[in-house]
Amino acid sequence: MLPSLTASFLLGLCAGSYLPFFPVSVSVLLAAAAMLLTLCERAAGIERRWAASVYGAMLAGVIYWSAATPPVASPHPLPPRRDTVASEVTGRILTAVQHAPGRQTAVVEVEQADPAPAGIATLTRVRVVWREPDQILLQGDRVRFRAKVHPPTGTLNPGGFDYAGYLERQGIDAVATVTGPSGVQTIESGGRSWAWAGWHKIDEWRSVIRQAASQTLSQPSLGIFLGMIIGERGSLHPDVQEWFMTTGTVHLLSISGSHLGLVAIVGVWVVRRAVLALPAAILLAVTRVLTPLRIAVLVTWPLVFLYALLAGAEVATVRALVMITLGFLTLWLGYERHARHALALAALLIVVHDPRALYDLSFQLSFLSVLAIIHALPSPADGEEERRGAGRLGTWLVFVRDACLVSAAVTLATLPLVALYFNQIQWMGLLTNLLAVPVTGVILVPLGLLSALWTVAASSAQLPLASLQEALFGWFVAALRWCAQWPGSAWHVAAPALPAMVVFYLGLWLAIRKGISRRWSMAGAAVVLGLIGWWGWSPRSGLDGDHWRVTFLDVGQGDSALLELPDGTTVLVDGGARYERFDMGRSVIGPFLWNRGIRHLDHVIGTHPQLDHVGGLIWIVRHIHVGRYWSSGTTRDEQFAVDLQRALQEARVSERAGVRGQELLGEGPCRLKILNPLANESTPVAQRPSGALLNNRSIVSRLECGSHAVLFAGDIEVDGLRRLGQDGRDPVTVLKVPHHGSRSSLDAAWIHDVHPLYAVVSVGRANSYGHPVQAVLDAYAEQHSVVTRTDQDGAIWVTARLSSREITVTRMRDLMLEPVVRGTALWQDEQRNWRRALRLLHDMHPLPLLHS
Repeated sequence: MLPSLTASFLLGLCAGSYLPFFPVSVSVLLAAAAMLLTLCERAAGIERRWAASVYGAMLAGVIYWSAATPPVASPHPLPPRRDTVASEVTGRILTAVQHAPGRQTAVVEVEQADPAPAGIATLTRVRVVWREPDQILLQGDRVRFRAKVHPPTGTLNPGGFDYAGYLERQGIDAVATVTGPSGVQTIESGGRSWAWAGWHKIDEWRSVIRQAASQTLSQPSLGIFLGMIIGERGSLHPDVQEWFMTTGTVHLLSISGSHLGLVAIVGVWVVRRAVLALPAAILLAVTRVLTPLRIAVLVTWPLVFLYALLAGAEVATVRALVMITLGFLTLWLGYERHARHALALAALLIVVHDPRALYDLSFQLSFLSVLAIIHALPSPADGEEERRGAGRLGTWLVFVRDACLVSAAVTLATLPLVALYFNQIQWMGLLTNLLAVPVTGVILVPLGLLSALWTVAASSAQLPLASLQEALFGWFVAALRWCAQWPGSAWHVAAPALPAMVVFYLGLWLAIRKGISRRWSMAGAAVVLGLIGWWGWSPRSGLDGDHWRVTFLDVGQGDSALLELPDGTTVLVDGGARYERFDMGRSVIGPFLWNRGIRHLDHVIGTHPQLDHVGGLIWIVRHIHVGRYWSSGTTRDEQFAVDLQRALQEARVSERAGVRGQELLGEGPCRLKILNPLANESTPVAQRPSGALLNNRSIVSRLECGSHAVLFAGDIEVDGLRRLGQDGRDPVTVLKVPHHGSRSSLDAAWIHDVHPLYAVVSVGRANSYGHPVQAVLDAYAEQHSVVTRTDQDGAIWVTARLSSREITVTRMRDLMLEPVVRGTALWQDEQRNWRRALRLLHDMHPLPLLHS
């Protein structure tokens, strides 16, 4: 009964989360559920009490979500200009401080902020990044820092990662960055407060382990050790993370259900075997008080609890601890057969504490994985009986079979979620997890945890057994790298849509449901296999030889535009920036390409070698097949430029310097012509080029499709604009405004000549440059141009046909759901939300059931 009630409650929470946007539809859903249960009660003989309880649980979920979560505001409010006045913030560090080379990140509960930051109604928590610190911050410390505090911002793209929403779910209202010694001052140590002394001490232990590991381990072993033992992934190289992702073993890097579960399983098995190995007289005396299994639970749980604390007690870790604690409780009480009830109770406790956990990736993956394991494995009693009569060889064969079943079940159950969040089908995880999970759980984690505990207990500056761990982690990474280099190992797909995921899980339920007819089971299996095949294929659609599309992606303070032409040709102009912990190529452009079914780019244009234009192209060149790369011909010795050249060489992509007069697409339904730089400017310069020189050597290109023209102006400034040929001054339908709307690119005469119907400004939210300046916006307003901005509108896409003069410009912000205001015409407002949702599905994917 408990699993049914919990599932109904979770369904109610889900419905309640959409209530502010679709009040009429949710009401209709509740009425339909009541009617369905009534019909089932009469036709199938379901007990009225059960039906009433299930419906009551769903209704309770709707009510609880509405009461426990903050009121829904308009998503992604327009950002104010970044406050130029720094605030002095005083507060206490709430969570374990995260470390990475050259920086510390802390979440501070604000006690006072003077002056109050602009654009933030209530300042409660600030996520502060301290670069080049001169002291170690610890949880519970009262600190003071002075910085420009602003609301968290992110990019707004179809299907893209919402960084602002991610921080909002963590309760963080603002972010700040400080740099240099004394950037953050400790007012009071957390060890002096009785409420924070314990957490402060644990964070101090984490610091001891981190310092000892840093002195005795080298990369990549250091990054993996810190990630697996104390939950810090800041020292892990991005390439190593990519190998874990490709091989389907990325869950081993985050301390959640996988690690705590492995420690629990290994601990219970070792302690239970040790107790059973005691002399008969001692064993008999011990078992009169406690069974070996209860002793194992009693010894193992404190170890799991300590591991969770050392990991920083993050949300995902605490959830896993709750699940394992309830699992241990069922073992203690002898209710092993009621694992589903323990899982349901754990889910109930977590979502009652925070209903928003329902939409957290770790929550979804953890519970689906455990549920799949419960269904895949036989009950403990049946398994024990099977192994008892199988002999030693048979026991090992049963173990291998169960391991394969678990790996297959978990991979299958989580496949839609992994495809949704990571745009991958991690088929290799079926194989790699068979070895990686036992090696991690039996060798790497126990050995690392024991060495960490010894370091803390002995206050040692050296990590014991460091050379052994260095070798083991090195072999582990080498094996992952070898597997990740297999052809097709990284199988990227379009993210599945919610309707398709519902159909998938319904088919899976029919396929594994006991007592159901064979016909229905076969139908369910066919649905599952069909959807997996379609997702794996992820074909391009909408190629009819007539439609074309240009998408200006929101990549923050940078540029990136994708051209999709009627004959299937694809061109990417710029790729945004690559930051220390966020790569626009990996996080924005790559997922957008996969969602469009694009695995090959015919041309990639790097307008000029500046980080905000070509930084993200490094990842794109390494992971997307590129036909030809076009550059401005100017070379630089900065690291990102060196990495880009290396990526082009490794991918064997031919590079050409673009000059005026070259036609990238001389044949076909559309033409793409380069207008800048001049031929004599495409040679490398001896001295370090200035910013103005780089900007004026930007590749400027003009796309002509049917009766429309689109001009991509890069970062060209006034001097460069005045020397453009006639093609660069002819009127256009759409203009990518040069240099993010900077004053250095303001030429009123040129704007008058090109006279764009639509002007697109690619610019970052609340950027420190003040882009776009008001004078630039006024100049386009004088030409009656419709100005769109990625900082306010998100991604912007232009669609048209060769056979028509009509053109459509769509802004991502216009397709965001808006809360329905009470007291207005509810159904009319809700209809607008439905139109927004359907329009987004239609514009991004012509088959909305199969993609999102």
